[in-house]
Amino acid sequence: MAAQRRKRGGEEAEHENHERWLLTYADMITLLMVLFVVLFSISQTDLAKFAQLREGLASSFGTETPALKGSSGVLQGAKVSSSDNSQLDGGSAGITLEQAAAVEHQKLDNVKDQVENQLQKAGLQQQVKIENKQRGLVITVLTDDVLFDLGRANLRPEGQALMDGLSSAINTIPNQVVIEGHTDNQPIRGGGQFATNWELSTARATTVLRYLLDHDHVAASRLSAAGYADQRPLAPNDTPEHKQLNRRVEIVVVSATDQPAPLATTTTTAPAELKETTP
Repeated sequence: MAAQRRKRGGEEAEHENHERWLLTYADMITLLMVLFVVLFSISQTDLAKFAQLREGLASSFGTETPALKGSSGVLQGAKVSSSDNSQLDGGSAGITLEQAAAVEHQKLDNVKDQVENQLQKAGLQQQVKIENKQRGLVITVLTDDVLFDLGRANLRPEGQALMDGLSSAINTIPNQVVIEGHTDNQPIRGGGQFATNWELSTARATTVLRYLLDHDHVAASRLSAAGYADQRPLAPNDTPEHKQLNRRVEIVVVSATDQPAPLATTTTTAPAELKETTP
């Protein structure tokens, strides 16, 4: 009897050891599944940005809306997708992300040429620097003797003429426009209109925004303003010349491949967003 029990126990122990490989196999399959889920998720492209870029390209070239297709990404044949699981047509007439970025860069180059022509006519080309960067077309204007008096946020007549010249080119495309105010590191003297450089930089950005909105009729849904005080200098604040370079306003025509998807619109037009951010 005891021998039979020992034999049965031995058989049971041998059976348990024989099937232990299933646990390792199941763990391996689970890890592989997680790996492929992660690879698939990072291969997706935001549909909202594609849709916005597609509309911008169509309006620029005066043609029907082109079909866009996503690049293959990590997984071969990955498709453009969004939170509502909708997809864009990916036929042979579609363009890749790289091609779309190149077209957008060329579109901003055309706007750059228009802005430079307008500034040359007004004799203001020396006061403005224009660069086509990854985030968009960056128009840098030194504030001294052009936009504002020192320590003030009232737009000068020269600044108004400058904004009028810029707006005609900006209004040729539907891209978002961000106005960024910057100052040097000289503290604001007590008793003035502004407590710190944060208030001054934000007020200057908002003043430019209001002029583009009220006088040049740039759509409010395209505009936003930000004040960075002295936190993003172009040069060290060690000489008067360097400080003058840092006192500036940057008007950024955001690239359609870089800007966030637009919010849903309503029947009531909201005022332009005012943002005071830290770097």
